[in-house]
Parts: sequence; C-alpha cells; structure tokens
Amino acid sequence: MFRFDDNISNEINNVETFSIDMSSFDTEFSLEEAKSFWEAHFKQIPEMSILDILCYSEYDFSFDDFDISDMSDKLSRFDEERWNGYSKNEKLDAVESVVVDISRKLGLSEIPKICCFEDEPENCGCYYEGQNVLGINYLQLEDPKELLNTIAHELRHAFQRQRADDPHNDIDYIYLMNLKNYISPIILHNGECILYTDYYNQFVEAEARAFANLFDREE
Repeated sequence: MFRFDDNISNEINNVETFSIDMSSFDTEFSLEEAKSFWEAHFKQIPEMSILDILCYSEYDFSFDDFDISDMSDKLSRFDEERWNGYSKNEKLDAVESVVVDISRKLGLSEIPKICCFEDEPENCGCYYEGQNVLGINYLQLEDPKELLNTIAHELRHAFQRQRADDPHNDIDYIYLMNLKNYISPIILHNGECILYTDYYNQFVEAEARAFANLFDREE
C-alpha cells in the first residue's frame, strides 16, 4: 500500500527498525540454463538490409535432403503420355493428391485450398497468402510438367510465409524481410515490363524455383 502524507517523516522516526537474515535465492537452474531459457524467449533479430534479398539464382540453393522418393507413384501421374489419357476430374484429383503430399513434407500447418482460374498462359499460378489458397491457371492442366513445377513453386511460397510469420533463424528473417519488401514486376501500358530482373532474382523467388526443380520429371 502506498501512502502520501505530509507527516510521513514523523511516522518514520517512530518506526522500530529490525533486520532479517535472508537466505540466498535457491534454484535448480544454473546461470547458463537461465540464460538459455531467456534467449529462447527473446529472439534476436539479425541485422540485414534490402541487399540481403537481391541477386539470387536457383543455383544458390540445395534441397538434397528433401526426400520425395516415396512420391514416385503420384508424380508419375504427371508423365505426359499418362496425363493425356486422363479426364479433367482425374487431372484435378492428381493435383489435389500431390498438393497434400508436398504440403505435409514442407510441414505446412494448413494445406492450401486449390482454386483454378482463367488467365493468360504467362500467369501459371500464384499463392494467395491471405486466404491460404493455391491458384492454378486452367491452361496448366494441358501441360503436366509446367503444372507440377507451378504447384511445387507456389507451395514453397506458402512455406516461406509460414516461416516468416514465426521466424526462428536467419533464413526465416530473410523470408520476412523479402515478403515485407516483395518486388513485383510492373507492366507498362505499352506492354513492356520493368523490375522483372529484380523480381526474378529476389530470394523467395529464386528459392522457390530451386525447390520446384526437384520435381522435374526429366531429371
């Protein structure tokens, strides 16, 4: 309880002083253990600049430890000769099946919903992060190789967003920096495109391309 009074000095003078021997604070944690505990709860954000997200190539990344050997049967459905014999519903079923498998291997907390749209062939697909939706151009259903590449590429973007939302290491913070400063190409009224090189070579795009290359059926 706090007291604020003009006569506080008189009260202090009339107080009988006493002392108590306090034993040292006893804990089963060592100083190093306590330090590790608090470091885990207070994340240190690494210093970085916009330069840390620029000028990357897919050859800067390796996914040798990402095992997809158990997906052979499902991936074989995207072989062109087999694919051409499928109905539209069978193709969509193959898409859904591989989306589920890749999402689980990436450790996504929620598997993105699949949405097909109609657009120019240059727009293969996209990841709508706000809705957690994987968008696929209907035209991609006629090109199984490009379709599989698009699925893997966009699911990697879903992974990047998930990691950026709860960063734990330097790569996660690069995701966060890049997604906060994402570079989109700008199409001018005359059809010319600017910033395409910066868009293409930014960290999240180059890494997503490298990941998608794992699923190249010709390799």
